[in-house]
Formats: sequence, structure tokens, C-alpha cells
Amino acid sequence: MTLTIHLGAHKTASTHLQQSLQALAPAMLAAGIHYSGPPQWRDGMARLGPLLGAGIVPGRQRGRLRWRLDRIAETWPEVVISEENILGSLRREGLMGPGNLVYPDAVPRLRRLLGMLRHRPATICLAVREPSAFLTSAFSMQLQAGVELDFRAYLAGFDPLALSWEGLARRLLGVRGVARLVVWRYEDYAALRPRILAQFLPQALVARAGDPGASVVGLSQPAWRHLLAQGIAQPGPAAAQLAQEAKALFPREPGHPALALFDADTVARSAAAYRQDLARLAALPGVALLAP
Repeated sequence: MTLTIHLGAHKTASTHLQQSLQALAPAMLAAGIHYSGPPQWRDGMARLGPLLGAGIVPGRQRGRLRWRLDRIAETWPEVVISEENILGSLRREGLMGPGNLVYPDAVPRLRRLLGMLRHRPATICLAVREPSAFLTSAFSMQLQAGVELDFRAYLAGFDPLALSWEGLARRLLGVRGVARLVVWRYEDYAALRPRILAQFLPQALVARAGDPGASVVGLSQPAWRHLLAQGIAQPGPAAAQLAQEAKALFPREPGHPALALFDADTVARSAAAYRQDLARLAALPGVALLAP
């Protein structure tokens, strides 16, 4: 059995990729490939995000999931799993750790998943993104969910210039069962899409892949300004409702620029640090960095 696991990251066009694969799931099964994505991993007892956390209850539930994964592995020649919540979450504690560590619990979470998969050799696929844009987009999603209201409080001192995808890659490569890491930049997703799909699909199916429209869209800068003018006091359902109303009033479209929460100097320095980080990442043994 060959095993490929797409970890996201969040806010790197993962949903677009997952929708493309989900649409081809019947054809993948016919080709001997078992695909499972968010529709399979975010409902009921198979909610993979919580199951990968620490604690007695998730540990007991993982036993049942291990049985299910064993049956899949015994039946299908190829297995593809896609779920960003393997890495963690967009909540502050799931995304940003001490010492500017991105996805601080990624290693134990991936270790638990690969343990359920009997440490079979796995190709891990990961998309990365320029840190200031990544953190802004993450906050936008938390804002729309009514979880966060204050960007500075969300960051809690986390420095975008110190966010290291190379550091995350090193940590993931150290997990037992990780055979190789395939990485691409979010910024290159459109240009690389056929090559990215080829990590999961035979070429005949790559040619059949549709191009779903954007389904997860962040706030625009005018929507953010409108929200600030409302004087929202605290997170919660009411804040989420106001965020959705602001998004409808000022959608992301020409004339309504994307949300920008860092100053221009920080964005420029973050972009420079990102380039250097990617050069280090590409040099890691076991990493294939896709490029146009």
C-alpha cells in the first residue's frame, strides 16, 4: 500500500484542492485509490482533529479508528488522506506556539495518526504561504467565526518574521513513518495545480479534474473597517453575525482590497524572510519543493 497525506496548511487553497479530489473520488476508487477528506474527517466519531489531541478519551477513540484504517489499508493499493486539522487549528493555541513555533503540536498529532496507520511509509504533502498573509487570513477566518476580534491579541506577540516553514518541515521529517515531504507555495498553486494533483492522482485523472470556484473567502479591508466602526465588545455569535454582514456588504472583489493588518514595512520584511526560509527548506534532505 502507498500512503499520501495532505496536511494543508490552512489558508493555502486546501479547500479548492480537496473539492477537486472529492469530485474525483468515485474515479479514484475505480483506479484503486481510497480518498478521504474533510467530509469524512469532520463529522461524528471520525472527527480527526479532536482524535489527534492528547488525553485519555481521544486515546480510546483512536483504537476504533485504527481498526477502520487497518481495513482501508488492507483493501486499497493506494490511500490518500487530506485534512488540515492534522497539523492543528487556526485557534491561537493551535497555530502559534512559544518561540514563534507554527503549529506547535504538529509532531505529536502526526505521530498519533501515523501510529494508527502502523507507521507505514508516508509521503507528506504541505503547502506554505508568506507569513504575514497567512496570519492575516487565519485571523480573518477566526473573526468570521466569532472567535477573535483583536488581531494583536490573536498574535499575542507571535512574530511573522520568525515563522519558519523550514522548521516545521524538519519537525515533520523526524516523525517515524514520514518517508518524504512534498511542498509547494500557496502563491504558486494555480501554476502548479496539475503537478500538485499528480501527487494524488494518475495522469489520466489529473486531466479530468475540475476547477471549483472559491468557497472560503476572507474579509476585505472595507469590511474590516466597517466591523471596527460597529464597536463590537466581545467575541461570540453576535460578532460572527456582524462579520458575515460586513462581508456581504463589502465582498472581496475589484475595488474592495483584501484585508491588510500588517504595515507595509513588516510585509516587505516578512516576504524577504519567507524567501530565505524557502531556500533553507528546499535544501533539506527528503524535501521536494515544487516550483513553476
